[in-house]
Amino acid sequence: MDEPLTATPTSPAPDPPPPFILGVDVGGANLKSVLVNHATEDATARESFFPMWKRPESLAEQLHSDWIALLAESRVKVDLIQGIAVTMTGELADCFTDRQHGVTHIAEQVRIAATQLSHDSELGFYSTAGKFVGIEAVASEVDALAASNWHALASWAASQISARGILIDVGSTTTDLIPIQNGQVATAAKTDHERLRDGSLVYVGCRRTPVCALVDRLTIDQVDVPVMNELFATIDDARLILKRLPESADDRDSADGRPRDRQSAHRRLAKMVGLDANELTSDQASSIAKQILAAAQQQIDESLQRQIERLDSHSNEETTLLLSGHGQDLITHSATARNAIDLRDRLSPEVSRSAPAFAVARLWLSTQREVR
Repeated sequence: MDEPLTATPTSPAPDPPPPFILGVDVGGANLKSVLVNHATEDATARESFFPMWKRPESLAEQLHSDWIALLAESRVKVDLIQGIAVTMTGELADCFTDRQHGVTHIAEQVRIAATQLSHDSELGFYSTAGKFVGIEAVASEVDALAASNWHALASWAASQISARGILIDVGSTTTDLIPIQNGQVATAAKTDHERLRDGSLVYVGCRRTPVCALVDRLTIDQVDVPVMNELFATIDDARLILKRLPESADDRDSADGRPRDRQSAHRRLAKMVGLDANELTSDQASSIAKQILAAAQQQIDESLQRQIERLDSHSNEETTLLLSGHGQDLITHSATARNAIDLRDRLSPEVSRSAPAFAVARLWLSTQREVR
């Protein structure tokens, strides 16, 4: 008699690997990319220096190189990239005649890089209307796509960190001061011009701001000395002198193209007051560096107080400050004595530096978007 057939037990099929979203922030001097795991929301970041004004035609090549390196570092296969979410500020670079030229050029370069990476990933550009648009709609949505990274970061922070407060994002070139109320971005200002008038955009950053844009005189040995109106030094040199950030001898993104170390920073600051390096003592260099940072802090603080007063006038609640970027030392102690949340405590330092790229990826994941 034949034995009855029995089914061979089979192991359950393994769960498919989770998809990933690539968030991208295209700036005028830096490119920031963040890879976010759809399931765990874990993120890895990569940043590269890219002087848009020098070689805008190489943007796609640089982006593609960054993304390949980021995927290799994260050990993620390219076919797991479900979407590429993009925000930008690089359209302001002076290689572009206007916003239309800048936005459309950047979008096309991103499209080329995205196609080189994967033909299957969906591509969307974030607009200050709080939605994503496809490449076909870019030309008709220029004003909403230009300089949109602040809105992406503030929208994410409003929904995930604090429903009321002021987001302070200090970047290498600018500082954003974005009011948040009822879980929404609480400013009608959208363009850079409107935001400059509104005080929510301060053109002071932690690295690229020229010294002569911050001070017109420096006190040396109790004598006020006019500074030279030349790009001899930037705020980065003052921060290096005061050891607010580490030296990087291989990094030559400085005013004179020489290394970003304290010795070179000392020489650059000396030139601001017509001296050679050996004519400026270390104590004098520290003194003028403190004056430079104090001037930057004052500009940011004045605009911040305006935003706090506006928000406080609508509520009796204490205003929460959400600190982002990599120049938090430019926020005064009087401001941070308030209820403050540092995003570096919520994200890794690397991801915090690339917060708008992280935010735009998270917005892609969390919204029921219609990319059109």
